[in-house]
Amino acid sequence: MNVSSWRDEPAPPPSPLAARLLRWMSEATPAPQELPDEVAQRLAAAILELCEADAVALWACPDAANRLHLWGRAGDFDGDFQAADVDFAPEAWPQSLFFIVQGEGQERDLAVTLGLISEKNAAPSLCVPLDERGIALLWLQSEDGELSDDWKAVFEMAGLQAGAILSMATRAERLNRSFRQFAEILATAVDSRETGREGYATAVAYYAGLMARTMNLDEAEAQKIEFAALLHGLGRLSIPEAILERKAQLSDEELERVRASTVAGAGWIASVDGLEEVALLVRHQGENYDGSGAPAGLSGDEIPLGSRILAVAARFAAMTARRADRAPLSVVGGAMDSVAENSGAALDPRVVAAFLSAMGRSVS
Repeated sequence: MNVSSWRDEPAPPPSPLAARLLRWMSEATPAPQELPDEVAQRLAAAILELCEADAVALWACPDAANRLHLWGRAGDFDGDFQAADVDFAPEAWPQSLFFIVQGEGQERDLAVTLGLISEKNAAPSLCVPLDERGIALLWLQSEDGELSDDWKAVFEMAGLQAGAILSMATRAERLNRSFRQFAEILATAVDSRETGREGYATAVAYYAGLMARTMNLDEAEAQKIEFAALLHGLGRLSIPEAILERKAQLSDEELERVRASTVAGAGWIASVDGLEEVALLVRHQGENYDGSGAPAGLSGDEIPLGSRILAVAARFAAMTARRADRAPLSVVGGAMDSVAENSGAALDPRVVAAFLSAMGRSVS
């Protein structure tokens, strides 16, 4: 068949199993910044449905040590699940599909060790290595011990795809961790230019993350806000040290330069591929909830939620830190009162309520 006729003729319809697998593969791709444990848990639930199993578990040895880590599970296994980490020799891990139906042997010992089956009852179980190195396992259980050739192909494809997805998520998580460490170093360098600012960005990141999690934002979003908090003062590198260290009141021109530094920092961050959303949060951290802020005069929900969280975190951290022109305010009588008083004006009332709650103060 030549290329033109291949293009003209309709493709044969996929088999029901192949169609199901293709649909699952498209839905199983991890979202940006999704953590490996979240990916594994979602994969376990998806594989449970895909393979019509009674229980599914994903085990891995992420650091090449002789320990298996339970990444995700779904359904009910016969045995009582043990701890999330189990010692096991890599050379004893299975390298091919197998069923546990009865008898003794390496496979049953592995299943008992992992807590997948009980000593007394060996339910039909299937193990699928997730890659050729044997560092991860997909374990399925079903009351039906039959396995057709079509289903074997589905299990193997699901295992390979799950292994690739988990590997992708792990690499992404390591890259995010490296980005976070670099951001912390950069924040330390920025803060070191100003007297009394040591640890300021780290404090802002802590309070921002605390509020994000109190507001039940997902972990990826909370980490993005923390990352933005670490970089929120990057633009201050554009301000001369003489202005930063001045104890006297700044001139209008100098104040404008300080205000413009936020936009400058956001621009630098936005120039890094993949950090556009972080840059947006940094850019609008100076907006006021009532619309009186800068740089765009946004108000209410027009302001990105992460920026509203940064505004509260930065205000509190600034008031409780020592500055060139003043001593730090007290936490309860000064800084927290100021945050509460600005609720609805400069600050988002919902974010303020989350902050006060997280700090153990009742919200009036």
